[in-house]
Amino acid sequence: MAADDQSIHGAPRLGYAGEPHGPAYEMWREEFCRRVMAADLSPLSDGSFHCDVKALMLPQATISSCSGTPIRFMTLNASDNLALLMAPDSPLHAVMGRRALEVAPLGISLIDASIKGAFVSQLEEGGNKAALFDRKTLLSYCPDAEDSVARPLDHNPALTALLHRYYDFAVQHAAGLDALAQHAVSQHLMDLMVLVLGGRRDATEQAKERGLAAARLEAIKADIVARLGESGLTLADLSRRHRASPRTIQLLFERSGVTFSEFVLEQRLLRAARLLRDPRHRAAKVSDIAHLSGFNDVSYFHRTFRRRFGMTPLDAKARHAETGDKP
Repeated sequence: MAADDQSIHGAPRLGYAGEPHGPAYEMWREEFCRRVMAADLSPLSDGSFHCDVKALMLPQATISSCSGTPIRFMTLNASDNLALLMAPDSPLHAVMGRRALEVAPLGISLIDASIKGAFVSQLEEGGNKAALFDRKTLLSYCPDAEDSVARPLDHNPALTALLHRYYDFAVQHAAGLDALAQHAVSQHLMDLMVLVLGGRRDATEQAKERGLAAARLEAIKADIVARLGESGLTLADLSRRHRASPRTIQLLFERSGVTFSEFVLEQRLLRAARLLRDPRHRAAKVSDIAHLSGFNDVSYFHRTFRRRFGMTPLDAKARHAETGDKP
């Protein structure tokens, strides 16, 4: 039967789970795969299979991710896009005309969606990600981009890792942004593509100035938010994880109008506020909320929380308990 098609973070989520035959399967195959993705598919394992798909259209790119059992996607010659293919956790095998390519986990490659009969195979249980760019637009930045089709692009491990991180950030958050912010996200993805492919000198310089810094900052912010509960979250730790010096990270934040320390404190206070109004944490002590939000010093937590929200954590907890606010 068809899988849940409700959106996650606003990104359309369309998938299928069941036997690879029957009316529901054929409808999903026609309506989503052929019409939306301009591709056909075939399972690579016997019996039932599942394929969870998320897709989001941005001003300069369409991003999609699939996860599930082994599967093969075949182009239908219905698109003139060039697509960045990313292997997050399982190997991919791609054939573009006479070129064949093995994409290892965390690897990236460029594929040509206009080549009829070209295909991408996900060989194991896992996932694959793609970002589709208009051919003419991408070639205006990178005139030789087509020479990179079906060739490994992960020559720079730091840039490859950043591209993976920023892609995940876009999938998770871009649907909830306004049109101007979505345009910025898609421009940053394009800038990263220019750096990966090696575009015109002027385009590359613009990408370094505009896209690389923005993408790196968003990746660092997303990492911080994911690890707020860790009291040992430090500049040195982030420096190792993101392969950037502590001073570089500080400058990225300062240029955005906030210091690293201010950003971390604000995010921890916002998390504490969410936990205090969450009925699931109603029985928790204020000190427990403080530690879950990354505060080692409960007194400091009380002072900063009151300064930020105009009430003590205990007052906030009692207020939400009275009103019955939902998380």
